[in-house]
Parts: sequence; C-alpha cells; structure tokens
Amino acid sequence: MKKKLTLLLALCLIVSTMLMGCSKSKDTSKEGEEKQYQYYTAEQLKTAIENKDDIYLIDIQPKEDYDAHHIVGTVPTYAYPADTDDLRSKIDVTLDEINKTDKPIIVICPGGGGGAKNTIDYLTTKSVDAKRMFILEKGQKGWPYDELLEK
Repeated sequence: MKKKLTLLLALCLIVSTMLMGCSKSKDTSKEGEEKQYQYYTAEQLKTAIENKDDIYLIDIQPKEDYDAHHIVGTVPTYAYPADTDDLRSKIDVTLDEINKTDKPIIVICPGGGGGAKNTIDYLTTKSVDAKRMFILEKGQKGWPYDELLEK
C-alpha cells in the first residue's frame, strides 16, 4: 500500500511539472523565436525632434504623470501599462493617424519596458508593421532633456 501511494504521488508530481512547463508562455513571434523590440535612445529622439523628423510619438503614461511632464509633440493615450482591454482601447485613438502614414512610431512609457512592449504588441494585432515601432529606451524617467519637456 505504501509503495502504491508513493508511486501515485511521484506520478502526480511528474504530470503537474509537465503541465506547468507547457503553460509557461514566452514572448515569441514565431515558434521558438523570442520577440525583438527596437529602441530609440533619448539622444536619437532629441535629434529627431530638433531636426523636425517625420515621427509619431505615442505617450502611454498615466494622466497624472503626463500632466506633470511629457516630451513635446507626444500624443497622450493614458494607456499605461496597456495590459487590459480597457487600457489597450485607449491606444485606438492613434490608429487613424498611424494608418495614414509610414512614419516611425516611438512609444513612450514611464520606464521603457513592459507597457511599451504591450502597446507595440497591441498595435501589431491592429496590422501596424512592427518594423515601424520603437520604444524610447529608459522611458520618460530616463529622459535627460528638460528643454524638450512640456510641464
């Protein structure tokens, strides 16, 4: 009886471990291939703004943060962290303008991480070419150029 119980517990442990391994998801664009995101440095974006390059800036910071400071020329969406249907729907206001041009799109979030990736992933589902989209490296918190901030 003891052997059967031990065997049953071992079998349950093996099956549950296998199921957990199968349920983990990675950021993949193709099977086995990790998604790659493109980045703009603060210096690259500063140069693009000063040169009046044809770019589209999407700011997903929460409203309070956006109102406190944001980079000039950004379109506010207040969609951070863009991880629910309600927040992602706030990004939809940008789609008409995005679809009118082939401009590079730079997504600005508080830290340049998950929220921006979620935004790019969402826009990709709306048929926006991932090759056009960039994340501002280090986000708004890493922006060192106060002269290009609106407060």
